[in-house]
Order: sequence, then C-alpha cells, then structure tokens
Amino acid sequence: MRLLLWILLCIISVSLIQFARIRKTIKEAAKVSLISSTHTYPIGQLKPLSYPPNSWPYFLQHLPTEDKPIVDYKGNLISNQEKHYAILTYDVGHSDLQQCADALMRIRAEYLFSQKKYTLIGFHFNSGNYYAWIDYLKGVRPVLKGSRLNFIREANQSEISHGSLRKYLDIVFAYANTISLCRELKFTDKLETGTVIIYPGNPGHCCMIVDEALGEKADTLFKLVEGYMPAQSIYILSNPYEPDLNPWYHLAKGEISTSSCIFRSYYLKKFE
Repeated sequence: MRLLLWILLCIISVSLIQFARIRKTIKEAAKVSLISSTHTYPIGQLKPLSYPPNSWPYFLQHLPTEDKPIVDYKGNLISNQEKHYAILTYDVGHSDLQQCADALMRIRAEYLFSQKKYTLIGFHFNSGNYYAWIDYLKGVRPVLKGSRLNFIREANQSEISHGSLRKYLDIVFAYANTISLCRELKFTDKLETGTVIIYPGNPGHCCMIVDEALGEKADTLFKLVEGYMPAQSIYILSNPYEPDLNPWYHLAKGEISTSSCIFRSYYLKKFE
C-alpha cells in the first residue's frame, strides 16, 4: 500500500514539474511572439513593402523592439501605458533629454552609426549652429558665453564608439528641439516610411512612420514611432481607433490622431 502511494506521489510530482515547464515555455513563446509581432503581418490582411537592405526605410522597418512598459529617465513607469504597442530597445538615458524630437534624431544617428557613415552624423541646434559628431570626437564642445554659443576644443580626442555617440547625442538633445529639427528636415508631400509628422513649438511634438504595408482592399497602413516628455522609452504607437489593426494606422492628410496626440497643424518632413 505504501509502495503504491509512493509511486502515485512520484507520478503527481513529475506531472507538476512537467506542467510548470510547459507553462513556462508557453509564456516565453507568447512573449517572443508579442515582441516579434511588431514586424509580423497578419496573414491575409497586410502585405509588407520591401526595401533594399541597409537602406533607411529597411532600418526603420526592422527597429529592435521589446514587450516592456514605458519608463521615464528615472526608471519609473509612466502613467499612460496604453499608448504604446512595444518599446524600442534603445536606452532612455539618465537625464530629461531624450524627448520627442530627440527620439527621432536618436534613431537617425543609430542608423548612420550602423552604416559607419560617421561624417554624416550631425544636427542643428535651435540657435542654428550645426554640431557634428566628428567635431565632438575631436574634443570640440559647445560653450555658452552670455547669449552666444561658441564651439571650443576643450576635451581630449575620443575614439569612435557607441558610448561616445551617446554622450554626443545628450549634448545635441540639450540644444535641439522640434523647431530646430523641423528646420533641418526636408519637405515631403508623401506619407511613407521615413515621413516625420511634426508640429514645431514650445512645446511641439512629432512622430515618424517606420513601416508601411498594403491591406486586403489595397489600402495603405502605417506604423508610427515616437518619444515623449519627460524623457522616456521610445515606443511603437498603439492604435486605439482600429484595435483589429493595432499597431497599424490608416493615415491621410488632414487631422491625424494617434494614441498620444492629435495633430491638427503640422508639417510632413523627412531626413532623406
């Protein structure tokens, strides 16, 4: 009798262990599915546009994402977690710097860095001054004297690295905003991958189309990414208006509503 009871307990224990492993596997699979679904197209609904490898649109289409909540630069959860579908894996930093315009400049700099186009990494400040990463590497820093911004070689030369890029970008973020970014970008009249929807101001706001697909009815759908203030995770916008298409949006010129902003007045711009 004791032997039968012992065998029964062994069977139950093994079953519970197997169940726990299966449950863990299911959870991990679900997480992976959710992460990858930001770039997975529902079968029979959407057909992705193809872009040349190493191109700017291809880079945007394959931005690295995670299924995590949005946190601010202090590491705290923000109150509105409904506005995002996934976050990008890029760090937020530890200061209130990487906001909406800064997020788009960050993505652009990451692309140029990935392509080793180091001499093309540079942005204009709100003052109108252009500050290149190559100058940062040479030790040049912006120094404010009174109301005048001067660029002085006051630091040691830095090596090309992602760490030095991040330090450079934090300087850019401190001096740039939606106004300077809007002036810097090129005009476009198309809603397509790479198009920036921007309202310059204090405060202003902006977001960028990072993917495009064709629907069943030959309609075009778009995916959007943005940053916000205070500085927080850069994220893929969710679509509360068409939940079945989430995170994809139908976009048209005129008023554009996203899960975090209503653009009634804006410019359509692009980096290239």
